[in-house]
Amino acid sequence: MKIAIVKCSAIALSMMLSAAAPAADAVGEEPAVWKALAEFIASDNTSRPFKVLYFQSDFETGPLVTSSMTDPTRREYKELCGLSVSDAKAMVAQLQAVNAEAVAFEASVAEPAGLKIGKKKAPRSRYVALSRVVFDPSNQHAWLAVDLGGVAGSIMRLDKVSGQWSKTARCGAWVRSE
Repeated sequence: MKIAIVKCSAIALSMMLSAAAPAADAVGEEPAVWKALAEFIASDNTSRPFKVLYFQSDFETGPLVTSSMTDPTRREYKELCGLSVSDAKAMVAQLQAVNAEAVAFEASVAEPAGLKIGKKKAPRSRYVALSRVVFDPSNQHAWLAVDLGGVAGSIMRLDKVSGQWSKTARCGAWVRSE
């Protein structure tokens, strides 16, 4: 019975996420999610602020997220950003699909967080790279990948509360070892 529920939940999420993929022109809620997350990152890193938002959506860290997510020694393995393991894998697959086409960020996404749009991801520089966003069908939950200067990152879940996007969970965290 439990296996049937998990399979149904994975199938439902897969269908739900594919139906909820963002439009190629990033209209609607996607810029609002990017802006909210950029502001959260800025407020969470005031002692050593990030300076640049990479100029376009980016999910080069997909393999790092996938590796982190499937590591059975991690506590996050059992539940990722409010999803079961199978649903989280479906969400990451959907992130990979929507990120096949990059979109450019407007200055209005970066400036409220005190960031500038930049075209370089120099090693060890204080940049933030954000992926495209995957929404649930109600557009009340959103998932996207974050790369913080090429040394750390994760998948972030944001929920819409009282009309505003706010960070809810972080999962699939990775740290690049050198």
